[in-house]
Amino acid sequence: MALALPTIVSASQADLAATTQQFDAVIAVYPTVSEKLLSVFGSLNAYLAVDKSFGSSLAVVPDQNVAGGRLILAPTGSLNGDSDDVRKFQEITRAAMKRAFAAGAVAPLFYFPENMDACDEDYSHFVEVSLLGALAACFDPIDVREHYEKIGKNHYTVQKIGILAAGTEVTPERLTFVNAVEIGRRVAKDLGSPNCERMTPIKFAEYVENHFKSQSVINMSVIKDIDVIEKEYPLLHAVARCSLSVPRHFPRVVKLEYKSEDPSKVKENLYFIGKGVTYDTGGADIKAGGVMRGMSRDKCGAAAVAGFMATLAELKPKHINVTAILSLVRNSVGSNAYVSDEIIYSRAGQRVLVGNTDAEGRMAMTDPLCECKERILAERGTGVNIPSRLFTVATLTGHAIRAYGPYGICLDNGPARKANISTRIQAGGHILGDPFEISTLRREDYAYVAPGAASEDVVQANDKASSVTARGHQYPMAFMALASGVSNFGLDKEKKDQIAYTHVDIAGSAEESSSVGFSLPEVTGNPVPAFASAFLL
Repeated sequence: MALALPTIVSASQADLAATTQQFDAVIAVYPTVSEKLLSVFGSLNAYLAVDKSFGSSLAVVPDQNVAGGRLILAPTGSLNGDSDDVRKFQEITRAAMKRAFAAGAVAPLFYFPENMDACDEDYSHFVEVSLLGALAACFDPIDVREHYEKIGKNHYTVQKIGILAAGTEVTPERLTFVNAVEIGRRVAKDLGSPNCERMTPIKFAEYVENHFKSQSVINMSVIKDIDVIEKEYPLLHAVARCSLSVPRHFPRVVKLEYKSEDPSKVKENLYFIGKGVTYDTGGADIKAGGVMRGMSRDKCGAAAVAGFMATLAELKPKHINVTAILSLVRNSVGSNAYVSDEIIYSRAGQRVLVGNTDAEGRMAMTDPLCECKERILAERGTGVNIPSRLFTVATLTGHAIRAYGPYGICLDNGPARKANISTRIQAGGHILGDPFEISTLRREDYAYVAPGAASEDVVQANDKASSVTARGHQYPMAFMALASGVSNFGLDKEKKDQIAYTHVDIAGSAEESSSVGFSLPEVTGNPVPAFASAFLL
């Protein structure tokens, strides 16, 4: 089912007036009620005369002098406090869009009467962030759209969004970037949000195929053969083993590749591995006590990587090449489940002692990580000297949420830290409203997974939940580095032989931090904005 975005247009001052035919509501976004705001919307003076707090909260005001006769006040509140950031714009434009839509508007104009470019540099992309907030409010994921289609209901939605910002040039390039990021974010939401039967590994792969089949800049392949998966990705196959009794739950490995049309301008090669566990029962170490609920969202890492590739396909940057591998598997439970105490050889030939079958995400990503390492080494063997960066992206641990709440986390190995990769992601996410925390990989993390017997080379996990394990979101990266062989290319090698590897845990940021009643929280589409900001701007 095609993604249909509202048309986004740059507006003029004349479009605010009631005489315009372009828009059916005006949404004024501002920090506090000011003389500038009152000079543009004189009708507000009457309200202020009887209510000194007027304009300090979201409100709909009838005003026959503005487009559509609807003026919606959308105050951000303080923008210069220690904890304020650009999400203030994202949050208020999202709320205002929902309010405008409820009022019957399908073509609102967002108007910023103050010169926001005069604010701190942290707000340099307030236009993009505001539009992304508005777009988030008028999106329904694929399972919702399919429901409307099934019942034959005409889905009423926003058709157009205008933007006018005092003192700020809203260029076509800025709108193109927003459109591309939103397409990627919507792909990520389409893939991450639906229930585990609507988005099985097979259906996940089919969605990705359908989206990219018209994108000539993306080369795509899907590994379906179980024997090939067992040979090439033995750790992933171990996780999939129990699901093989149910054909609709068979695993898939999806590969997406983007090559710059101008190789002479390429500055770095990026490799992303996304965790796509379409449902996680915990396996033989079953998630008990209600903690299995929500595990249909354990595919959001792969969903975000696919979304980033969708954004990439829209923008077609010349300065990077990007390869993505999506590890799509269901961690089922039953008589053929992999179990603790098994020793399984990784693609890199490392003997992995399984400690907990609920630590399946690192198993699913390790062999693709090894494959990308092999590709980097092969390219270097041809004399290519372009810097290469490896990433694993996953809703990996409850410890990530315990440690940092609703924020994404990134960790670097030595070469990635020297190259400031996590810093780039954090800085990129900061200006685009997709914040990240930086964590640190330390010697203890390697010590935790070190072999304790001659029969093993690395230990996958302990027998406790990550949320009650010291360094529960850090040590899985050490495992993946060791089991994939990436750890052999650290700072102790010559610079030309090093491999930069960054692990991204989005367990906290892949979903909204709150939900309605007993419902599941909404999927955010993060970290598509942070990745786009860090690597494409």
